[in-house]
Amino acid sequence: HTPMDAKQEDLLKYDGHPRQKLAAMTWSMDENIGKVLTKLEAEGLMENTLIFFLSDNGGAANNQSSVTPLKGWKGNKFEGGHRVPFIVHWKNHLKGNRKFDGLTSSLDIFSTSLVAADIKKNKSLELDGVNLLPYLLEEKKGNPHQQLFWRKLEGAGTRIGDFKLIRLENYGSVLYNLKEDLGETTDLSTINKNKLFELTSRLEDWENTLIAPLWREGTYWKGITSNIHKNLMQNNYRDVLSKNNFTKKNKIQKN
Repeated sequence: HTPMDAKQEDLLKYDGHPRQKLAAMTWSMDENIGKVLTKLEAEGLMENTLIFFLSDNGGAANNQSSVTPLKGWKGNKFEGGHRVPFIVHWKNHLKGNRKFDGLTSSLDIFSTSLVAADIKKNKSLELDGVNLLPYLLEEKKGNPHQQLFWRKLEGAGTRIGDFKLIRLENYGSVLYNLKEDLGETTDLSTINKNKLFELTSRLEDWENTLIAPLWREGTYWKGITSNIHKNLMQNNYRDVLSKNNFTKKNKIQKN
């Protein structure tokens, strides 16, 4: 995350690296995670500790991140904005380096942790997350979630199976088949009308269950994110990172 800042000794390790600060910060993160794991081992707590490692969003456009081959980045609904590494470790419970490709979410952390800790959930408590342990233990296969939804400012999206819908208020929608087009380059909204209608209806049904946002980010970010979404929806990469999108922000920060 910005501001990009790293220790001098770590920067020296990556002198000449094209993404020096990011590399040095990643080194420091890894080093300090190692300290936590070493302490857990020393205290005999590893078998009683469920560890999750993930990013809260995709890479940002202003911190040397790369999300290739994904499209978009932090703050928008394309895969580069929210598809992240998600690692789970539980010594002597989860064995081997198993790779699980099911549709998951960070919302699953709480539900999984409740089961791991043998805590009974209050029946009146409704959770969006799913217990991932049966999938990680290979007791179940498939997708823990049949559908996922996202909403922020004017942008919204849903993923159902292999299909992904991204909608921008007062502008339109795009539809992708992620199995065939992970980079979200081919819009199917005019070709597959039935799937467009299905995902749009599901998204609207989900939105009808929500309360109105209590806080917003203001008109400044609304304008920037809308412009970025429009360009990405058109596969217009030339203008999406233009100075026009970030100049005002930079002036505000300097003032």
